[in-house]
Amino acid sequence: MTKKVNSQSNVERSIRSVSAKFVVVGASRSALYAVSWLKKAGASVVGSSSIKEAAALEEPTTAILVAGDAVKDCQIEGIDIPVIFFWDFEVGQPGIGAFASAVSGVSSVIGKSESAPGILPVHMPEQWTGIFGASLALGLLVSNSDRKKENPARIDVSAADILRAFAEQNSGNHAGVPYGWRRNGLTAVEHGGVFPQGFFRCKDGYVAVQARSRQDWAAILSAFNNPVWSKDKSMQNPFKLSEDDSHILPLFQAELDKRKMEDLLELALESGAPMAPVFSSLEAISSNVFRDGFVQANGELNLPFIIKRFEK
Repeated sequence: MTKKVNSQSNVERSIRSVSAKFVVVGASRSALYAVSWLKKAGASVVGSSSIKEAAALEEPTTAILVAGDAVKDCQIEGIDIPVIFFWDFEVGQPGIGAFASAVSGVSSVIGKSESAPGILPVHMPEQWTGIFGASLALGLLVSNSDRKKENPARIDVSAADILRAFAEQNSGNHAGVPYGWRRNGLTAVEHGGVFPQGFFRCKDGYVAVQARSRQDWAAILSAFNNPVWSKDKSMQNPFKLSEDDSHILPLFQAELDKRKMEDLLELALESGAPMAPVFSSLEAISSNVFRDGFVQANGELNLPFIIKRFEK
């Protein structure tokens, strides 16, 4: 059984419970994900059959949340409450997050080099849209006492726009987009500039490794008990190793092949090496790596922080 990390400080992290009311119109994945996040933050969320009906509610409303492609009447003229539209695909177009993966270019880097493009799993585009929109909704609660508060009349949040920003942020390197933005299997192209970065096979599964510095690479080598080959000066600069991994990768893979996932996790915790086994939720729970209170009795995972309602 893996020893649990001392994470008492994590247990004490908390945010103030939100005192706000939102009204949701229609249902889509991204809108429902937003509702889920807002409820977890302590906000009140009620449903309504239309935007006009939501705006006519007597109780003050922070914002109206609209599932864009699930609502026919999207007119907001005369409504003085901010309206946030959630789009699982493009603004003004029906569709799903898989389409957003495609049009944004993100699909072009998912999969093996010789395979067809893939899509982001587990409705990730819709989840990102939901949490991004929920963050914008909560941002409406922030006011500046030095000037008059002005809220936007309408905010559109779409999966395609979010993934385009993600693609633009991650697609460039010294060699340009055509080289860097391509399918490369389980590792990042040129390991993201620092070797190693990606998912790698081990004795009984896979581990994720993400070195970002010389210190990270030194910690990884320490976890492997500093093999003889690591003493060669040419093996000590992870920035240079990332440019051409043809020599280092077989040596690195051989070290992983000797060890099981649980062994690698123990070594990572001891050395500070940035690597961790790829577990399913059930495997992670049974390995006892989560802080107290992170897993509910039914197996559902909680937020990485605790929400508390503070008395004024």
